[in-house]
Amino acid sequence: MKSTILALFILLSVASAQVDAFQQLFDDGNNAYADSSWSKAIAKYDSILINGLHHSDLYYNLGNAYYKSEMLGQAIWAYEKGLQLEPNDNDLRHNLIFVKREAGIAELPKPVYLIRLYNSVKSILLPHQWLIISSTAFLMSGLIFTFSHLGGLRITQVMKAPFVVMIIVIIMFGLIYLDVRHDISSMKSGIIIAHVSVGAKSAPNEGAKTLLQLPEGTKVDITGEQTEWREVESIDGSKGWVKSEDVRSLVW
Repeated sequence: MKSTILALFILLSVASAQVDAFQQLFDDGNNAYADSSWSKAIAKYDSILINGLHHSDLYYNLGNAYYKSEMLGQAIWAYEKGLQLEPNDNDLRHNLIFVKREAGIAELPKPVYLIRLYNSVKSILLPHQWLIISSTAFLMSGLIFTFSHLGGLRITQVMKAPFVVMIIVIIMFGLIYLDVRHDISSMKSGIIIAHVSVGAKSAPNEGAKTLLQLPEGTKVDITGEQTEWREVESIDGSKGWVKSEDVRSLVW
């Protein structure tokens, strides 16, 4: 369990009058967890999320409380959400791997080394941080170019090297930012949270034929919605309809 003080984060998110209330909810959740009152802890943490506040430590504690309650699908969902905020959080990643193994969820085959390396680099920073670095390099290169021409000077050999480096940074970091944003915008995945294996149907109704079984904790792509049903696609490309209450979206 993490006991990060959320006051500064909350101050940046809501009016100061609400700071004490949200900090108290977080503390109450931690106290309930320490007392082995898992359901009470979950309720306190969820109360913070309902108000639109998100923090990796909050999802970490929530995932732990779900795990203690033997709600493995919900725990996997919480750890996945936390990793969206802090991709390099080792505690979140360790717990996610541990709970997936306990739930019997097979790990995906590792991609080739270069793809793993690129994905590692991409996960170092959050999207807005990639954008800030790229924008800063763009601004600095623009200033160098502008001042050199306003002064009637040409970019000397001394200035040319950093100028070229900044152009490369703009292109590389800009492309990484666009790639990360594309991943986020195209991500319509969710986690099967039902306590038992869910039978995905051929149509959005109870009487339809069951096409495949989805164990608790399975990550799926959400490809459609209809009333109380969601169409999901498993890792092997198989599709079927499940009740909306049986799958929890990972989309913000």
